[in-house]
Amino acid sequence: MSHITIAASANAFEQLFKALRDRFHFSKHDSGDFGPFSASYEIELHLEGGSIQLNNDNTVEVTDVDVVFTKLKLTVCLEIPQFCIGGGCVIPDPWNGCLVSLPRICIPPVIGGKHCVDLDLKGLVSEISDIKAKLVPHYFVDPARLPGWSDLDAEFNGHPNKWRIFVDPVWVHVDPVDIPATVGNLFENLVKKAIDDMIPSWVPNWAKDWLWSLIGPVADLIKRIIGIVGEIHEWIADLLNNKFHIFDPLGLIETAVADYFASRNPIYELEDPYPILESSGGLIPVKIPIRDLAAEVNSKEMIVSANAGT
Repeated sequence: MSHITIAASANAFEQLFKALRDRFHFSKHDSGDFGPFSASYEIELHLEGGSIQLNNDNTVEVTDVDVVFTKLKLTVCLEIPQFCIGGGCVIPDPWNGCLVSLPRICIPPVIGGKHCVDLDLKGLVSEISDIKAKLVPHYFVDPARLPGWSDLDAEFNGHPNKWRIFVDPVWVHVDPVDIPATVGNLFENLVKKAIDDMIPSWVPNWAKDWLWSLIGPVADLIKRIIGIVGEIHEWIADLLNNKFHIFDPLGLIETAVADYFASRNPIYELEDPYPILESSGGLIPVKIPIRDLAAEVNSKEMIVSANAGT
């Protein structure tokens, strides 16, 4: 039985990994109801950048991979409590009770009014700070290969078996999404607009100002509704980063990345039997079976070794 060895330099391995990284795309959405508010999110992302290092302990380490959100949308729905103003007498009438009274305005018009605001956060960033992985070979039997086919039948029909080499992560660590303070201000403005939209169009601006003077600052209103103790943008960050154990998009990203590299997309693959001469002039291709394939790395290269023969 002959021995086969294939080597790829560290630079060649890096190019293989980059091609694999660029094909990664992930999307997810989730929602939940949590008493005074409900929330949902939608994310779509891909990966960019990163530094790759091959180690002498037979591991691969990838750091500083950018998580690029092509969509990051958070929707928060609040049970806005009803506020009513007006209805009092401005100019009393000693004989008929009241000459001029203020109209009674209730916001929202119906008790228990729920209103949702959408935050478009796709400009925000996260990062995979570290992936530690090892190379793991797997033998792949093409499910489209018919039981009665020979290796040549599978070759001619485009469904040969393959040896596949995966970059199997030992761990994947995704950093929390950084939420700037400006997001809190944006959320306040959206809630204020939501309440303004509930005010009837016939209400004059001075009455709206009066209403807001009674309601108070929007930030305080939001904190009262949801029960926020700190800053609003910190609460949004905690919501997205699973501090409340409600959503876990970061954990889902870590799992998706690990599954993508470990079992779904090989960094390298070769047919079994392996073609050494293509068919030509009416002759069938020449192929040799590959057995006992192994893959390892050191600081300079990836080495794939196998036995050839029956």
